[in-house]
Amino acid sequence: MGTTNYSIRKLSPSDNCKKFRSGDQAFAPLKTFLQKQASNFQESMIGISYVCIERNDNNEETGKALAYMTLTSSEIDLGDAYAVDDCPKANRYATLPALKITRLAVDANQRGSGLGSVLVDMAIAIALDEIAPAIGCRFLTADVKTEAVDFYYKNGFSFLDTPENHETEHPAMFIDLKTLEA
Repeated sequence: MGTTNYSIRKLSPSDNCKKFRSGDQAFAPLKTFLQKQASNFQESMIGISYVCIERNDNNEETGKALAYMTLTSSEIDLGDAYAVDDCPKANRYATLPALKITRLAVDANQRGSGLGSVLVDMAIAIALDEIAPAIGCRFLTADVKTEAVDFYYKNGFSFLDTPENHETEHPAMFIDLKTLEA
């Protein structure tokens, strides 16, 4: 059963990530990253981590991380798998601008709570509302663990259909943000 009382913000050194449990062994590297590397990546401006922090009955943050994602600037090589129809000349470039979800994990006790989808929606909002208007950003991407492919499909991602992507351990998936504009 999931927690509904939480806030989302950038990772802080005071956050209690030591009790974060990834559950499945396939997700253990995500736990390790949060506990040992995320702060350094953030301080070094490599990636910014956003955490869902539990709130107690008094609506005060407990510092306990329930879920997190890390975002970084990126690009995507679409090959011939996807065309940008509204800007045909963009298709001549080897890569196009993207925001990448480099890590996304939900504590094992919070699985099924919807926190992962909330974080994906937040990444979309950051890309559309902050990044795209300032510098351009057409895609949201993620290199996905096999165990998480269905989660990303359910959240609107498409599989990058190239031979190389079918053979990789962590296939690329993407959302064309232009298709989400109203």
